[in-house]
Amino acid sequence: MSRKRWLIVIAVALAGVIVPGLIWTFQDEYAYARIATGYAAKQTCSCLHVSGRTLESCLADFPEDARGQISVTQSGDTVRASVLFGAVHAAAAFEDGYGCAIAD
Repeated sequence: MSRKRWLIVIAVALAGVIVPGLIWTFQDEYAYARIATGYAAKQTCSCLHVSGRTLESCLADFPEDARGQISVTQSGDTVRASVLFGAVHAAAAFEDGYGCAIAD
């Protein structure tokens, strides 16, 4: 077998081990990011629509290190939160008489 073929075989074999290993390693972090974005969307939605506060006031409730990692936007009665450049996201919507609930 030529050297090029051996390199391809080795690369494919390594990818078959490394990719699943990375997925296994980061599955807990992904789950945590999903929970965190859902929490941020729901809490911010309630803060805005139930408490009647401003977005800046609501974001001040989050820990300082979290404020730099999560993006929160408001569009009408819906609040969206995301991390990792939008790769993990959640939304919460306000319904009059019921409050806010996760919309995703």
